[in-house]
Amino acid sequence: NVQSTLIQVFNPWQGAKDVEMSYFISRNGEQAPAGFTGPTIPAGAKQIVCMSSSYIAMLDALGQADRIVAVSGIDYVSNPYIIAHKDSIKDMGPEMNYELLLGLKPDVVLLYGIGDAQTAVTDKLKELSIPYMYVGEYLEESPLGKAEWMVALSELTDSREKGIEIFSEIPKRYQTLKDLTASVEQRPTVMFNTPWNDSWIMPSTKSYMAQLVNDAGADYIYKENTSNSSAPIGLETAYGLIQKADYWINVGMASTLDELKAVNPKFTDAKSVREKTAYNNNLRLTATGGNEYWESAVVRPDIVLRDLIHIFHPELVSDSLYYYRHLE
Repeated sequence: NVQSTLIQVFNPWQGAKDVEMSYFISRNGEQAPAGFTGPTIPAGAKQIVCMSSSYIAMLDALGQADRIVAVSGIDYVSNPYIIAHKDSIKDMGPEMNYELLLGLKPDVVLLYGIGDAQTAVTDKLKELSIPYMYVGEYLEESPLGKAEWMVALSELTDSREKGIEIFSEIPKRYQTLKDLTASVEQRPTVMFNTPWNDSWIMPSTKSYMAQLVNDAGADYIYKENTSNSSAPIGLETAYGLIQKADYWINVGMASTLDELKAVNPKFTDAKSVREKTAYNNNLRLTATGGNEYWESAVVRPDIVLRDLIHIFHPELVSDSLYYYRHLE
């Protein structure tokens, strides 16, 4: 006789202050406690709507992709199960198609929080009596913390033991790889990103990417942003950084050095362009424009780390790259 569970989610979107949400995972028909105002989600959810592709990857890691009945932006999804069932799995679109949703009668809708704009969505879901839960994995700074959200999702599908078991292997693999770089003599410097609409966004030193680079035995070149979110830097500052950085990764849409140079003639002067040490996380693109990195990397931080060690310290890791491509 398994007890019901209360899941609490804190600040599930960028800039949320003191937002706390509670979800009652009901078992054996148990009612939520008196005065409980959050959604009640029946455990063992069989019909799940995923409003972010990383939730698809989490359910897939648990062996439960077959519970997904709808996604957001199906053309950008790279998960093989979803692609194989494109005819039966619905596309909610970027907003939320409520008529479609009602027809599906989902057990739970997994929401992606972007600010208070979401209250309209949750008000509507309450009105329609459709259970929902916010997943805040994209705000976790720790690569392992992101992956651990699969345990919360396993709670919804009544497979917590399995969730814990599958997740517990990831930190072990991650740590084994991280240990390889503990004694590296040379830590090369690393630059991220390309400008987007004249704004060059740089992650903070505490961010997911900065941690991965650090654990891979390299040094994130931009130390000024120590906040808890990414921030834009001046283009001149960025040009200065690409002239110095030993490596440049996550370079927009580029798949070749020529494509990268075409973004901006100043990129020709970048050290990593001259020395051919630019890499992009777009080795696995789908025909319709999806990128598997933005989906499954969340539950495979050890594979991302392995790629980065391969890039910065090829003598330590011989496996070929999985998410990253070398720009040539």
